[in-house]
Amino acid sequence: MFTRRGDTGETDTGLRERVSKGSALVNVEGTLDETIAFIGNALALTLWDDIRNDLRQMQDDLFTLGEHITTSGKGRKIVPERTVWLEERVKVYRSEIGKIRLFVVPDGSQQATSLHMARTVSRRLERYAVSVTRELQLEMPILTYLNRISSLLFMLAIVSNKRQGIEERIWSIHRES
Repeated sequence: MFTRRGDTGETDTGLRERVSKGSALVNVEGTLDETIAFIGNALALTLWDDIRNDLRQMQDDLFTLGEHITTSGKGRKIVPERTVWLEERVKVYRSEIGKIRLFVVPDGSQQATSLHMARTVSRRLERYAVSVTRELQLEMPILTYLNRISSLLFMLAIVSNKRQGIEERIWSIHRES
């Protein structure tokens, strides 16, 4: 689909305002779109219904978060309860994993590595959103949600490997000779 309206390097916001495709808003939205797509890739590879349901919920939340940003809070909003949901899901998976040893090398199953990719893109989204917070006047529930989503994606990656019997590879700062 094309409208030709973007041929001059501008696009419409959720409030029907024209902005540069190089604007902070469009860059945040583009990185948000990438995050949703990487989660979709992980979703396509997942083997378990609980993880599949959580990934779908994260995608839905991120669409809501995008609307929150593009409409300056005049549409649907990401609410603090969604961050609480992320925290609760992290606790559930954390109890399944047991002790976490750092630093986990993103490795193992295709499912786990796809979740690690989604995690790293979500971290980039968070960093970018923080860097433009003043310019876009992002509200705290947005930043808090973005800070927690990578934690859940990390837990899902670890759980995916564990459920498949794959041991995490741990990087050590002390090299063995």
